[in-house]
Amino acid sequence: MKKIVTFAAAFGIMASMGTAVFADAVTTTDTTVTPVSGSSVTVVNPVRLVDEPILKPADQNPMNNLPLVLTEVTPIYFEPGAKIASMLAPQTVFGTGNRVSDIIGNGEWIEIYTWLGKAWVHVNTAM
Repeated sequence: MKKIVTFAAAFGIMASMGTAVFADAVTTTDTTVTPVSGSSVTVVNPVRLVDEPILKPADQNPMNNLPLVLTEVTPIYFEPGAKIASMLAPQTVFGTGNRVSDIIGNGEWIEIYTWLGKAWVHVNTAM
């Protein structure tokens, strides 16, 4: 047991001496300080992964904001007749004023404002 304690103490002293030698290394550098006048501005442009759909005041013409009441879950599209972009729960949405007749003749496409930007909804004609 005494040998283990003696070995541990000797090892600890050698480790501390080695650390002290490297810690006391003298490094000399000649630094001259030069005063600088003026100002600098750092501009950081954020990196956007997806363009934000921002509505401009010109987009919100009261004559174009026609309310459309959705009474059931409705798919929305980024283009008329394209793949479904998302779904809307029953709610009242507002149109942009753009309308396109369906080529099949069973309704029309109405462009609306959504949280994704402008999107299209297919509205069937009343029979």
